Amino acid sequence: MPLRPILGTASLLMLTACSAPQHIGDDYRDTPRTNFAFESNAYRIFDKPNAGKLVITPSVANAMSDSLIRNVTFGAYGNAAPQSSIEAAVAAYLASNGRECTTGSATLVRKPQWEVAYTCEIKYTATE
Repeated sequence: MPLRPILGTASLLMLTACSAPQHIGDDYRDTPRTNFAFESNAYRIFDKPNAGKLVITPSVANAMSDSLIRNVTFGAYGNAAPQSSIEAAVAAYLASNGRECTTGSATLVRKPQWEVAYTCEIKYTATE
């Protein structure tokens, strides 16, 4: 098999994985990205505390490798984190910021971006 078509396909996949997903671009346009590591995985998190929701997606490298594996194996294999790992990463992220939150289940927005709604306990402090 000639190498040229394979390299062309790999280049296209890399450019696609690096572009910002439409959902993140529209709904999270002004939301800063936070990089978060959990259980040997790297995630990008776009958190909107005022809305009580966030989008979590794997690092660019992980997203690219999953896309490449799925395309090469015609969807038979991949290395995407399962939903339970995504939900655990979100809970760990919120706890790492000192927030006591209850999370809903993750909703797959667009592979591999997940949106999670959450509700946090509000703590009031008395000032004199």
